Amino acid sequence: MARRPPIAALRKLLLVTLLLVVVGVVGLFLFGRTGQRPPRMQADAGDEVQAAEEGSLLIGEDFDYTFTEGEKPTFRIRGESIRADRQGTIFLEDVALTLYDEQSRQYHVESKRASFNRDSNEGRLQGNVVLKGPDGLELRTPQLQMRQKGRMLVAPALAELRYGPLYTARSQKIWVHLPEEVFVLAGNVVVKRLPVAPGPDPALAASPPSSEATLTAQRLIYERKRRQVRLEGAPHLQRGREFVKARKLSANLSQDETTMVFLRALWDVTGQIAAEGSAGSGDATTVRFAGRDLAVFMQPGSNEARKVALDGGEQQRARMEAAGGGITRLLTARRIEGMLAQGVLTSAEAFGGVEIDETAPGSRPGGGRAVRHAEGQRAQARFSPSGQLAGVDLVNNVVYRDPQVRAAGDRATVDFDTGNGEFLGNPVDVVSERGKLKAPRVNYESKDQLVHAMGGVRGVMEQVEDTSLAGTPLGEGEGPVWVESQEAFWRQSPSSFLFRGDVRAWRGKSLLLASELRGDKAQDRLTGTGGVKTVWIPPDEAAAAAGGRPRRPAATAEDRAPIEVTAAEMGYQQGAGVLTYTGNVRVLQTGKTLTCNQLQVELGEDDKAETMTCTGEARLNDPKAGRNIAGDRAVYHLDRKLVEMFGEAGLVTMRDREGNQVQGKRLVYHIDNGKVEVLGGRETVAPAAQSGGAE
Repeated sequence: MARRPPIAALRKLLLVTLLLVVVGVVGLFLFGRTGQRPPRMQADAGDEVQAAEEGSLLIGEDFDYTFTEGEKPTFRIRGESIRADRQGTIFLEDVALTLYDEQSRQYHVESKRASFNRDSNEGRLQGNVVLKGPDGLELRTPQLQMRQKGRMLVAPALAELRYGPLYTARSQKIWVHLPEEVFVLAGNVVVKRLPVAPGPDPALAASPPSSEATLTAQRLIYERKRRQVRLEGAPHLQRGREFVKARKLSANLSQDETTMVFLRALWDVTGQIAAEGSAGSGDATTVRFAGRDLAVFMQPGSNEARKVALDGGEQQRARMEAAGGGITRLLTARRIEGMLAQGVLTSAEAFGGVEIDETAPGSRPGGGRAVRHAEGQRAQARFSPSGQLAGVDLVNNVVYRDPQVRAAGDRATVDFDTGNGEFLGNPVDVVSERGKLKAPRVNYESKDQLVHAMGGVRGVMEQVEDTSLAGTPLGEGEGPVWVESQEAFWRQSPSSFLFRGDVRAWRGKSLLLASELRGDKAQDRLTGTGGVKTVWIPPDEAAAAAGGRPRRPAATAEDRAPIEVTAAEMGYQQGAGVLTYTGNVRVLQTGKTLTCNQLQVELGEDDKAETMTCTGEARLNDPKAGRNIAGDRAVYHLDRKLVEMFGEAGLVTMRDREGNQVQGKRLVYHIDNGKVEVLGGRETVAPAAQSGGAE
């Protein structure tokens, strides 16, 4: 809905003040002819000049005179009696005066009594003084005085002005300095624009149907030559639910005095802008503002505000708060400059320590108040058609935070309506409950609690034990998991993550490499694809004896030699307690290599690897001992450091570098010393080979 800003009403209300010019004209016509040859006077009614009473020079009754210049009437005066004393003062009773301006428009004045001294050129109208003029002009006051030899017109008691059916003004006192055209209303000044009902009058139809607008102050000054109005003494402009308050207000009018071109409010400025009828509306927005200095620039030739500038300071920052639809967004800065269209803010620039706070009661599960905060050194804000702060661009020392995420960078674009944000920096730092991310560019969707980092990512995952990473080699050791990749996605709820492009993750000496690493808390599943490589150091518990036997005195370097696994893919299902590698699987430890098509790592209750089962063309190669063992399945018992091999069609084959060959149903290979046990097998010796190929 298009709305008139409060300052538009102010301009029209101030037009009432211009009517005091007419009052000045009345004074000039009535009292300002001293020293000139009096115009011709015609008696239109019976007139009898009687002998003067004691102390009086002239007494007349029931007079009616018309003064003319040439054939043009200048004013007509009627009354019950007229008297002049010896000091040159003229007294009139029940006087009525009709004046004509240069356009022959009539101004009519009535009062109980009137007096005028021709020597001092000062006079007085008193007793229910009423002035009526064109366009519905009406002035009522108990007394109207002419002072300073006709240069000052004063209504020293309560005066009320009315201009047509639209405007009224009331004050305790009115001064008009005629030569300088300065008009002053003082003492409980009240100017009102009355509501207009639809009707056939075209002049009224052009006025917007509106609620009553009221301007109050202790003092109103209009300097007509400068086209400037000043309001002092707690000026307060109110229109419906809209208002502006300050310690001082000033305005500049156009040369034809029909429109306002500029408005300024100084010191302790507060105000509110609200759409007509927005009270109780769920989606209507009310904008409240406060600051030290408010400047309003008007659209040329209209009463529409075009630009506003609101200044604050160190102690009193400029504030602009938009509340509607259960959401409140507060913008604070040292200076705020806003652009308007049809009385509604469309955009704003903010400078110097910009902060934006949003509160949305009950938006989180379980109730409470959700809060978003954004800050920077400079901001460009956007507003919705309803007047709500919809989005903002921030630069320099940017910080954003909500209940889930905190982001810091050099630049940011935040859309409060959609909850999306884009952050740029060198780098952007993102912090959440699950860890930290650094990247040159980050997109954030608060609705889905999704962080998308791009351009080279470095992350820290704090809650390893609560994720599916606990079942991978990265579950070994202590501290967070560090991750590097080209791109990353973090979702808070449901909890998930995705690292993509040259992924490198490590925890202590444990390492995971992949093209893509994906974790899904809802499915309790972790997946690595695109050439996976993992390296981890077995814990001290790997050196413990099986079956509950006492632990060895100390774990040697051989006991805790790194285990390296490469494969096409890796997957972990947390509920099953099994880590699976598939596609060209290769396990390397202390120079010994185990290969197969698929590897399953069975984990214990503490997510520590206990056994590795390698199936599909299982091969064990020990180059140092010169042995190569082939079978269908291999089981590596990590705690006992031995591999059990099971052969295809019931046979396992072992060859050495001399060409000797041993076959059996099952083969046990000891990683530490290379000892081999063949169960249920036979030995084949090459012609040139020495004996002792198997133990």
